Amino acid sequence: MDERRIEEIAKALEGMDLMVQGHGPLNNLFENVKVTISDNTYPWEGSMEFGKGANLIGKSILLPTITPDISPHRIPTADVITSLIKQKQNKRVKDSSLDTYKKRFNQFGQQFPLLPEKIDPILEYLSHFKGESGQHRRNHQDLLAMLYNHAVRYFNLPENPMENLERPQITRKLIKTLSLNQFRLLIQMPQTLSERVALELLLGHGWRQIEVRRILAVDVAEISDDTILCHGKEREELTPLLPQTQELLKQMAAGLKPGDHLFVSQIARQGKKQPLGEDGMSQLVDRLFKRTGIKGFTGHDLRRTFATMVMVASKDELLTMRLIRDSVPGVSSRYIKFPMGQLVDALKKNSPVRLDGESVETSGSGGCG
Repeated sequence: MDERRIEEIAKALEGMDLMVQGHGPLNNLFENVKVTISDNTYPWEGSMEFGKGANLIGKSILLPTITPDISPHRIPTADVITSLIKQKQNKRVKDSSLDTYKKRFNQFGQQFPLLPEKIDPILEYLSHFKGESGQHRRNHQDLLAMLYNHAVRYFNLPENPMENLERPQITRKLIKTLSLNQFRLLIQMPQTLSERVALELLLGHGWRQIEVRRILAVDVAEISDDTILCHGKEREELTPLLPQTQELLKQMAAGLKPGDHLFVSQIARQGKKQPLGEDGMSQLVDRLFKRTGIKGFTGHDLRRTFATMVMVASKDELLTMRLIRDSVPGVSSRYIKFPMGQLVDALKKNSPVRLDGESVETSGSGGCG
């Protein structure tokens, strides 16, 4: 190892709390001992081993696995995260989105207490998100790009290492929907009230999983004219609700405070059950599929199944898109408000779940995908 590299490593270790197993300070000579760095700045597995007669300025230091970031800036990641979250709050970003930001950023901050300024550790971090479509990795990369842009603007980070990093490509999967027989089997699977309500909203109303997780007791209390406030992907808006599902929601909301979530985790933390997370909802849906023996479907396929069955029954694509609150190319929701009463009637008529919980028989719908 050349002297320049030794100087770089010595600079990186400067100011850290170093402990030598069985020996004194590092400025003393020692033979084949292990050095432990208690600072979390440059975590790695294993320990440093110095050869016989070595010290920090010698030439026989063995550091085969250490590649510390020797940048002099050393910006605490938590400080950047806190500052960015405050700006998002000032922008009036939805609480649910803020929760997502905090969760993702804190995950990164735990891995890197100091903001990495080289692209290699960031790429290593992103490589752990291995979903088939690439969407999960792209979402994390976009959030990190936001974090680094903030660090450049407000923390004097000299450059953004992610600026020229191309976004991961997304693999679009074949649209998959349940057949009518699979649908009939699935709606018999719920064993708890929360499973029943979740399935009716996902499959009988076409809701997104995150929208189900966001339901509050106050939303249930304010149900009116067969509509409920849905905390949607882009906005909050009223959406139609089947009478039978209203009754189930009221059962779930009984005894809760207005701001309480209906869907919560089963494990209490600090004496309180936390709102159900993304993984918890996915596990709920997976349990239902597992009981049926149906394989190869995800929770989002329930939304696709709803839209497909409504389209077959109503033969009206615009109506279908309005029921799932999705954008329609060429149609501006800013100027055209679809009559809510018409949407309520359409849901009651075309939802794949009848008021009595049985499936709707639709002409020409012997199977969907």
